[in-house]
Amino acid sequence: MSRTHRRRLCLSGAAMLVASVAQAQTVPPAPDAATPDASDSSAADIVVTGSRIQRPDYEAPNPIVSFGAADLQQSGNTNVTTFLQRVPALTNSLDSTRTAGSNQADGSFGQVGLNLLDLRGLGPTRTLVLVNGRRHVAGQPDTAAVDINAIPTDLIDRVDVLTGAASAVYGADGVSGVVNFVMKRDFDGVMARSQFGISERGDAANRFASLVAGRNFADDRANVTLAYEYNADQPLANDDRRYLAGQQRQYFVNVDGYDPTRAGSYQKAPVGDLRYPYSSNQGIVYIGDQTFRGDGAIYTPGRFLQNDGYTVGGDDTPVAGYIGDIFPRTRRHAGNALAHYDASDAFKISLEGKFVQSTVTSFSGYGGNYPATIALDNPFIPASILNAARAAGLTSVDVNRNNFDIPRRGETDRRRTYRGVVDVTGRLTDHASYDVSYTYGQTDVRATKLNDRLNTRFLEALDAVRGPGGTIVCRSATARAAGCVPVNTFGGTTVDPASFAYYLSNPESDARITQHVANASLTGDFGQAFTLPGGPVAFAVGGEYRRESSRFTPAQALVDNAFYQFDEYIIPTASRGRFDVWEAFGELNAPLLKDRPFFHLLSLGAAGRYSDYSTVGSTKAYQFNAIWAPIRAISFRGSYGRSVRAPNIGELFRPTTGSSAFFSDPCYLGNRALGTSTRAANCVALISGLGGNPATFTAQNNPDATIFIPGSVSGNADLRAEVARTWTAGVVLRPDFVPGLSIGIDWYDIRLRDAINNPNGDAANSIAELCVDQPTLDNPFCGQISRARGTGFINGYTVQPANVSAFRTAGAELNLAYRFQTAGIGTFDVRLVGGYLDTLEQVATPGAEVENNVDQIFRPKWNATFSPTWINGPLTVSYNLRWQNGVRRFSRFETDGNATLVDPRYFRYKALWQHDVQAQVEVAEDFAFYGGVNNLADQKPDIGFQTNVPISPVGRYFYAGAKVRFGGR
Repeated sequence: MSRTHRRRLCLSGAAMLVASVAQAQTVPPAPDAATPDASDSSAADIVVTGSRIQRPDYEAPNPIVSFGAADLQQSGNTNVTTFLQRVPALTNSLDSTRTAGSNQADGSFGQVGLNLLDLRGLGPTRTLVLVNGRRHVAGQPDTAAVDINAIPTDLIDRVDVLTGAASAVYGADGVSGVVNFVMKRDFDGVMARSQFGISERGDAANRFASLVAGRNFADDRANVTLAYEYNADQPLANDDRRYLAGQQRQYFVNVDGYDPTRAGSYQKAPVGDLRYPYSSNQGIVYIGDQTFRGDGAIYTPGRFLQNDGYTVGGDDTPVAGYIGDIFPRTRRHAGNALAHYDASDAFKISLEGKFVQSTVTSFSGYGGNYPATIALDNPFIPASILNAARAAGLTSVDVNRNNFDIPRRGETDRRRTYRGVVDVTGRLTDHASYDVSYTYGQTDVRATKLNDRLNTRFLEALDAVRGPGGTIVCRSATARAAGCVPVNTFGGTTVDPASFAYYLSNPESDARITQHVANASLTGDFGQAFTLPGGPVAFAVGGEYRRESSRFTPAQALVDNAFYQFDEYIIPTASRGRFDVWEAFGELNAPLLKDRPFFHLLSLGAAGRYSDYSTVGSTKAYQFNAIWAPIRAISFRGSYGRSVRAPNIGELFRPTTGSSAFFSDPCYLGNRALGTSTRAANCVALISGLGGNPATFTAQNNPDATIFIPGSVSGNADLRAEVARTWTAGVVLRPDFVPGLSIGIDWYDIRLRDAINNPNGDAANSIAELCVDQPTLDNPFCGQISRARGTGFINGYTVQPANVSAFRTAGAELNLAYRFQTAGIGTFDVRLVGGYLDTLEQVATPGAEVENNVDQIFRPKWNATFSPTWINGPLTVSYNLRWQNGVRRFSRFETDGNATLVDPRYFRYKALWQHDVQAQVEVAEDFAFYGGVNNLADQKPDIGFQTNVPISPVGRYFYAGAKVRFGGR
């Protein structure tokens, strides 16, 4: 069947169903749109997240955790993602600390400072982010991931986090669930807020200000609201924290002298002053059997760790120097306009407009020369090196050097997000309402690489000679005329800053992401025709058209590979991709019984969606759910469904681009015991088959151990849609004998097949590990790693996504809320949200060993947030405890069957105990000021490569703010 025919069937089927239902209804007045209190069963129904059918929110069939505007403000966080990381389901979300500094992917563009939500640890690409139940344009080229920086903080009314098969209701991408931002509506008056924060150490400052002004008119049938928000974050560098920088920082590496038969001997141990061998920020020169430091002294190498490829001490390059920023520098301006006019019950129009500009800058590591070739007439060459070179009959020397005296490489990303919504709703009859909307979103990204060295100009600056009067000048007269200042790489801090302007460049690349969504739906019930013992059957039907596009235009100098080797690890090319999808959806809720003995409520629901993609063809999603409340105080709920995720634009259309990566080969002797049970045998077979010697296969024997290996990155047009099966089951308790108390306990289970394996971060190393960690070498990953014949060392790679993986996650979530008043000491509002992660598994390819990721970094087995608030007259005191168990440092592949891997006291990171407090005083009815301290106990990160486990390295943080409200309600 052709796509055009499928699309026609899709649209005509939806239209016929809408028309047939609409003809059976009659006209009523519109209901009150105010959100009810969950404890009031008589309150008007609302549209809860995860459904298009109006119902009380306590009747939601899927588990939902909600946080309101007051919770956000009482946290002291102006970064919404940082606040949401306290939700057990979102602990793996990426805030600015995880997309800055060395966390930037080499060769990436437009990713600095992104804030991406990761629901259930299945990745941001599988988390559907909505605003008022509608899709939002992506913030990163080639993906569907929404940058949470584009959502204004003070316009948020509440945030709903839902687990369940959401694709049937909202479409693709909601494999792990939905995060829905519900924004303020009908705001009347003027509200302003300002906040300033700074760390105890006087850095990492934050400034925030917002202004919201709205007015109801036409007898409260119309409203216009305007809002502006500004946020600024000061950067924080790794070297600004004594316990993270230089020789004081400790890393876990494979040590020499390990003997598993000797008591107290461990394979891994914390090591300070860790360094990269064969290079130095002082410079290193090899002449025959002599090794010189750049300043001419004899080079002192660090103690080589044969089993890990690092060195300790000496003149080698310190690892700590390459961490870069912990927090990026951020400036964000957000303007929003909201308006609606209710002409009648049958016609109500709403408009939304948004413009957000965020500018984020972050610096990572330094550039280097690997090597730079210097002619012997260069006057910067120290006498000892010059004499040795002449004695050896050389005409030039090679200098390996990490240039700590040339500014760090970095990136500035300017993102401009535009979004507009037109929505027309109304009542057709007593039992049917329509909703027609159009949403347009656009994100423009300008990615500026900072301090990249132009190859030709840098080589001209390196090529120095004696000029008139004994001065040192660039050899080329043309270069001198253009402003060339010679560069001296012999020594630690020898480069003249006056030389930077000639060869440092900041190439600008541009990207644009666009989104069009047209949606039409009909909701209501069949009450005019028939009712069940529990009430009328409610329905929602409709259709949707969506078109997504993304393009990337790199700077011409990047395309021309004009920059010095290893300054740009990926040679980009222009890319463009798009897809569209036509969809039909429907939803039913049947209240079988109500207000009967043992059946306070019994309802069954179902939802389905048929989608026709221009890329992957048709997909189907569905969900079935049920609620049974034997009495009002106890409700049991459950759901089962099928969700899908179509591959995104980057996964499908990314062109093949050049790349390079630094490898810690999984087949090195010291790494063979750190994978699956098949790694060692696979490595021996692989290396032997290529003519290498597995017994001497170490980093020390690899001539390219510290050289970036060339490779490529590309998309895959043959990808299929992922499919997930999800079920949830839970109970909600609202005991009458404890008014104000509600407790929800839910279990979830998500199984994902045909998952697109697209390694992130250190992708090339991940693929090399996946190759030898499978049952056999006959797997897709080995085909993506090339090795040299005769030695077996890696000499190339390809990164390409494929539908080869499977994931499963399961666990439980507790959501407790208790609000009560006392006669004399005020009101108490207590909130406890807890999570238990039972399963988080990945199977890299069919038949491969299961990788258990429970209890790993950012995926704790147990975590909880306890948030009591006390309100007594003008005083509000809030406390928040964020706790997570101490997670494992090492994967189970490394630790299983290896009791001597590490000293037991280092097996886990420290547990997270973050204490936050805030006090607010209402000075007058319309004015309040507040202040607080986050990380009151000043907990610091634990030792290791990670800079933010179990807690942010910023330390104790103080903030203060004020807010004012005039008029309205």
